[in-house]
Amino acid sequence: MPIRPLKALVGGLVALLALSLGVPASANAAPGDPAGVARVATVFPLTAPETRTALISADALAGYTSPTGALTRDLDAVIDTSAAIAIDPMILASIRVLGTSAPQSALDWLDRLSQASNETFSLTYADSDVTVGLQAGASSVISPSSFDFAIDPTLFAAPPAETPTSTPGPDAPDAPEGSAPTLPTTQSLLGWDFTVPNIVWPVADTLIGNDLTTMTTSGFGTVIVNSGNIERTDRSKAMATVANLSAVTTDDGLSQLFGDAIDAPTMQQWDASIALLQSAINGSAAAGDSAGATIVLAVDRTSLGTADRLRSTLATIDALPSSDLASFTSVLDSAPGEGTITDQPQSPDRVSGAHTLLNTEASDAAFASVAENPELITGERRLRMLATMSNAWYSYPGGWSSALTLFESESVALHDSVRVVQSSPITLIADRGSLYITVTNELNQPVNVNIEVTAPTPLLAIEQASVPVTIEPESQKRAAVPAQSLSNGSAVISIAISSPSGVVIGTPTTVSINVYAGWETPITVALGIFVVAVFGFGIARLIVRRRRARREAVAAVDESE
Repeated sequence: MPIRPLKALVGGLVALLALSLGVPASANAAPGDPAGVARVATVFPLTAPETRTALISADALAGYTSPTGALTRDLDAVIDTSAAIAIDPMILASIRVLGTSAPQSALDWLDRLSQASNETFSLTYADSDVTVGLQAGASSVISPSSFDFAIDPTLFAAPPAETPTSTPGPDAPDAPEGSAPTLPTTQSLLGWDFTVPNIVWPVADTLIGNDLTTMTTSGFGTVIVNSGNIERTDRSKAMATVANLSAVTTDDGLSQLFGDAIDAPTMQQWDASIALLQSAINGSAAAGDSAGATIVLAVDRTSLGTADRLRSTLATIDALPSSDLASFTSVLDSAPGEGTITDQPQSPDRVSGAHTLLNTEASDAAFASVAENPELITGERRLRMLATMSNAWYSYPGGWSSALTLFESESVALHDSVRVVQSSPITLIADRGSLYITVTNELNQPVNVNIEVTAPTPLLAIEQASVPVTIEPESQKRAAVPAQSLSNGSAVISIAISSPSGVVIGTPTTVSINVYAGWETPITVALGIFVVAVFGFGIARLIVRRRRARREAVAAVDESE
């Protein structure tokens, strides 16, 4: 196939530019006529470093979006190139939920991203590892449920007051001092004008066939899969139909060479990487049919590359006679071949860790049923779990185990925040009385619990099986459980609390009790006799004093006569 004049001209210009930079032109133009032309698209993940929190803090955002911050460098590298940007919605939500307290650099960064000409699609929240959750037993691709726990109404401005069209009369009612602010919703925090909807991007070499069904039922129509994870009938086509999904195949070998080039620390290493990438693209172009080959290059999001040379690498690819840069959507619209997933399951250790996360989150959700607003707990725990499942931990494998441990320890602390206060032994001396049980609530919202006392002894009968109690935030409350003493002696009773829906909270507490059955009447009689005696003694003493005073008065009169 002859070299096209325009491509040759562009190639010559790139060669001259490379020469002025000290880079051999051989790294930028293919010798001889290419056997075919490849359309090359790229996908670039825009993610934050790993975190152990549900949202990225304001301080971290300020650092990431500073002039030399990680997010600024990534956006500088990819903005207004042909690469499609895969955006982590955790970044969007973390900036927006801060309202008026968001760092100005983060707001500027977000505005700049919104004006980028790149195609965009959404990653899962925190770029969470999709397949490890599915293979650990999740019934769907996990997504956020609520951000209410993080919304501070004082950080969001109230809507502007309506301007009156006329002067109110003297009898007009006073205008309200202010209107309630418009608070963000989960949809508004995560929303973006994505150009490519309903696409899911698992980490390379982690997909199995069974995952596809769950992805489809979760609402996804397209999956990005690496070439080592799929077998295609026509390898010159990037698109394939797999089960009920469209599969975009990224080329493993070319993506590796592409990554080496964009992350090259020196011009010499970049030159060498470009030469290898050029040769590989030529080979892929030659393998295509008359319509040419389609290639998708993926920037590895599990490594800590800088992508400083992304722009120059893309320009060099576009200048090659054997390749054209293409948009990601044009690849999605290209004719698909047929494909079959080559199962590459997650490691047993990673699946086991994810299984623990899912079980812990389910336990936390059950505990949250005691709260007046359970979503203030479940929303935060869901986001924390997704952050712990982030693909960013692949770059810091030693940290993932500590992140798992932290998530579990937070769960233990959460469950311990509502509990029965351990008390000293209880004494019951009446035939009928109350056992006073104290429950503490360390949450920042009211909780509703049922107190259930079990007396596995014939000495005592509990007259009310369940006593409902509401405890205000960060406080304690004592509740009375009615009981009847049947016989004298000592025993141990069990005290448990549960949510209104019947979920047992914590572990039951045991307390010793001393029962004195039948003592109520004698003690009452004794107290009555004691009271009568005291009053009788007082009355008798008063009578004696008055008589004595009267006699003394009579005697004084007689003496005066």
